[in-house]
Amino acid sequence: MKALFISYNGLLEPILPSQAIPYLKGLAERGYEFILLTYEKKGDLDRVGRKGLRKLKEGLKKYGIDWQYLRYHKNPPVLSTIFDLFMGAIRVFFIIFSGHVKIVHVRGITPGIAVMAVSKFLRFKILFDMRGLLAEEYAAGGLWEEGGLRFRLVKAAEKRMLMRADAVTVLTRKHLDLNRSLDYLVSRNIPMDVVPCCVDTGRFVSDEKDEAAVRSELGIGGRFVLMYPGKIGTFYFMDEMLAFFKYMSVMLPDAVFFIVTADEPSLFLGRAKALGIAADRILIKEKVPYEEMPRYMRMADAGIFFINPRNKIGSSPIKMGEFLSSGVPVIINPGIGDTEELVRDNRVGVVVNSFTEREFGAALGELIELKRGKGLLRERCAATARKLLSNEAAITGYAAIYRILSV
Repeated sequence: MKALFISYNGLLEPILPSQAIPYLKGLAERGYEFILLTYEKKGDLDRVGRKGLRKLKEGLKKYGIDWQYLRYHKNPPVLSTIFDLFMGAIRVFFIIFSGHVKIVHVRGITPGIAVMAVSKFLRFKILFDMRGLLAEEYAAGGLWEEGGLRFRLVKAAEKRMLMRADAVTVLTRKHLDLNRSLDYLVSRNIPMDVVPCCVDTGRFVSDEKDEAAVRSELGIGGRFVLMYPGKIGTFYFMDEMLAFFKYMSVMLPDAVFFIVTADEPSLFLGRAKALGIAADRILIKEKVPYEEMPRYMRMADAGIFFINPRNKIGSSPIKMGEFLSSGVPVIINPGIGDTEELVRDNRVGVVVNSFTEREFGAALGELIELKRGKGLLRERCAATARKLLSNEAAITGYAAIYRILSV
């Protein structure tokens, strides 16, 4: 059975190697053949070069994955996206028409618009992999105006896709409940399931020997390490995370805040200075390759990510699985998908209910108590990741839907 997997994210960006390729490889082992269609940025294509692109294509081909790509365009806003989707619709039409594709796996609503246009002319099954509430999340992050043109277009397309799709996956139970409550979906008897952002639990593992080596390389020895990996700003409460660390540094005088990011760190350092946090308490590592991330994550004492909870019921942070699989407990705020329930039910971290010193103290006390059983906590974190957030669990979930769509 041949399937097309289409994503508006590029293969040369970090997210697809983590959140798509492992699933496609696992499904390929179950007998599915894939065409992978992505949108790639010029800077990424130039960085990798022709030789690197050819090597990537050949490597994926060994797994039964035929990678094709289109150029991503950013400007002018809206018009560039319309152009991308027009070109995508043409490519999708010819892929399906000439390749005998039976299933189209759509990652997110943006490429879904191109797929819906083609579905008027060709017959195939659609799996709509929603990946959260795009319009609401962009509005909450200040990127779009709520009720503005882009917001309304995406919501209209989302509704059409939900009414056209033959199956739907979402990242959280809360999003699934929302979908099931929609009046136009009540009468549609289609498969709908939860497949959260998962992780390779064979790569993100606890390794005390390697942990010591990384700490030595960074010059932090046995200090308490609070770690944040990822983007600075937009959806993330950076000031609140810094405020938590400032409170932590009083209770744990040897603590260091370790940030791994591809963004410009000067803004973060400026905020830390404004809060009175000494420069030697902040350690920033820039542009770490994805392949090296497990080494850094496993040496943290705790991972932190405070996210703007507005309209985030459909969000499943990749950081959650990566930290837990590495045996590292997390410090989070409530309102982000199913994360609060996962952390509380499995005792794999703490939830900071509000950004006050009282709550900081309560959460930090709870964390210190959890870490008294260091070995047990590490294993509990890793076991939770293996059970709920492993690539194997995701592949099994997708495979069940693919079997239904293959009939």
